[in-house]
Amino acid sequence: MIKSSAPTRIDLAGGTLDIWPLHLFFGNAPTLNAAIDLYATVELSPRKDKRIVLRSLDLNLKASFSSLKALPENHPLQLLTRTVKFYAPKSGLEISTNCQAPQGSGIGGSSALNIALHGALNKFVGGRFNKQEMIEIARNIETQVIGVPAGCQDYFPAMYGGVRSVNPGHLGIATETLPVKPKELTRHMVLCYTGKPRNSGINNWEVTKKAIDGDKKVIAHLSAIRDCALEMHQLLKKGRISGMAPVFAREWKARKQLAPSISTPQMEKLIRSALKKGALAAKVCGAGGGGCLAFIVPPGKKQSIIDEITFQGGKVLPFQFVSRGVATRHR
Repeated sequence: MIKSSAPTRIDLAGGTLDIWPLHLFFGNAPTLNAAIDLYATVELSPRKDKRIVLRSLDLNLKASFSSLKALPENHPLQLLTRTVKFYAPKSGLEISTNCQAPQGSGIGGSSALNIALHGALNKFVGGRFNKQEMIEIARNIETQVIGVPAGCQDYFPAMYGGVRSVNPGHLGIATETLPVKPKELTRHMVLCYTGKPRNSGINNWEVTKKAIDGDKKVIAHLSAIRDCALEMHQLLKKGRISGMAPVFAREWKARKQLAPSISTPQMEKLIRSALKKGALAAKVCGAGGGGCLAFIVPPGKKQSIIDEITFQGGKVLPFQFVSRGVATRHR
């Protein structure tokens, strides 16, 4: 058996700009994120016959196919079917997937699962691809699945871990580990699940089309997000956590102006309550409209803020920032 696991992430600044070709219009600005210890896992076992058996434990779905040739392109588990078909294993196999992140939480669970899946299948077929190649393959297959261009940022914390800058450029996508201690950053952050899956309060493809069409308001808000990402990058390159909160707050303001439905009345209530208890800033994770909120907090007030969020109906998710990315091993 091969077991593979990859961390999810909290996005810190610059999301949406990681979608091609938006980054080209905004100076190839970085996207900042950090890996957390809520993992997506894949277990792969070979079979003696040609049958392909796929199970998603968190979605409670199972499918079985007589052979590789019988895999359909359109299927509720098509991320798995398309990826297995790409790697074209010579024997049958069984794959079980699971994710510790709540469904629709906005912390990159599907991308972490994608990277864990590639880690397991790549090992199974003999390690044909390096990490950068696996990220490109994963992004292209996910684009086929969702029907619009996929962003690139979520694959990097899943693949490499750590506090990270993802830097799309004219020739590929670079990345760097930023000199922030995960343990110290953990002391300053709280993650809350609203209890409601996200419903993509920001439609990144609609935003992309409006930017291409020259919508001045959209361009202004994306420019503000870019400026926040550049400022956050400079702070984190110096290992500075103390200056994050004002930038975090400005990024959230610009993101809400870009797509007001990214927030919900419940989210606004949780944010107001946390700020009254001393939280320094908050923002939605991912596409919003539900899912998770991330808060920057003074370490000395962290527990009282957690208590208030819980009292207001939020579910605080225990987590740690982690340095490790995908891990794949034989069991």
